Amino acid sequence: MASKPDKINIHGDERVEWHSASLNGRRYAYLYGEPSSGKWKATVFLIHGFPDLAVGWRYQIPVLLELGFRIVAPDQLGYGRTEAPNDLEDYAFKKMASDFAQLVRKLGESQIVLCGHDWGAGLCYAIYHHQRALISHIITACAPYSPPRATYLSLDDIVANYLPNFAYQLQFRSGEIEKIVRTSGDIRQFLLSLYGGRTPKGEDGWEATKGVILDRLHSLGQSPLLNGEDLEFYVKEYSRNGIHSPLNWYRLTEINFNDAKPYASTPTIDVPMLFIQALKDSALPPSMSKSMGQWIPDLTIKQLNTSHWALTEDPRGVNESIGSWLEGQFAKKGSSL
Repeated sequence: MASKPDKINIHGDERVEWHSASLNGRRYAYLYGEPSSGKWKATVFLIHGFPDLAVGWRYQIPVLLELGFRIVAPDQLGYGRTEAPNDLEDYAFKKMASDFAQLVRKLGESQIVLCGHDWGAGLCYAIYHHQRALISHIITACAPYSPPRATYLSLDDIVANYLPNFAYQLQFRSGEIEKIVRTSGDIRQFLLSLYGGRTPKGEDGWEATKGVILDRLHSLGQSPLLNGEDLEFYVKEYSRNGIHSPLNWYRLTEINFNDAKPYASTPTIDVPMLFIQALKDSALPPSMSKSMGQWIPDLTIKQLNTSHWALTEDPRGVNESIGSWLEGQFAKKGSSL
């Protein structure tokens, strides 16, 4: 088996630094890195999903720096070292899009490349609609584009009538997970359930149509995808504020719908986009992305034979997909935006 590519050291790496910024009065922490030359073709924002962190991009950051891109990888609102507000409305994607627009300006940029995985991909699509002028290119992994709608569908309706594979989201929004997952040991087992940990009998700890299998939660073994010092780092970071705030992202269906509704008449994404499709993703199966080309004229799809955790399961494939696509895009445009 081929060795995995280089990754940043999550406990400290000379290629990146932790920075912080107050954005519309909310404090964000983010990993920041520049190419060794001190010059860059563009700035790439790396937007993680659930239950991940900025360091979820640890295998992608070295490659992007080597290719000549500046990187900004935030802990998202409610996660890790970033603020975790109590008010659910603070997590509205429209507000977070405004936060990132402010960060772009603070960094002296007029446009960025936006790259997201899982909920990070969903936020990328929202940032595009709410702050269109800021985005030159989009890269997303696993979570396909769903255009803004004029008619509201509740999460219950979506699960019952269209996407039974989203049933886990009903559990995540319900509040029952927070009642059970309290200590650092609980958080460790919760993370193991989502990252492929299994019981001694080989049973999964999570299923898309159910969520976390609660009676298996405290009997899960190690994950092949998140283990060792990486797992312990995640446990420590999630122990800062618990998991309630990250789970708020599953409670935003109506809030985000209302904010995005004005764009239902202009749903097209008109910048070049790369979508990395994970062929074994049970939560976001390939069938969900079959109509993306209808809404994205300049769309490239790269398929990888991975689960939802493509960034760490097949980092070489992800890096090659991102690297070759970006090099092609910036060869067209010249050396800078």
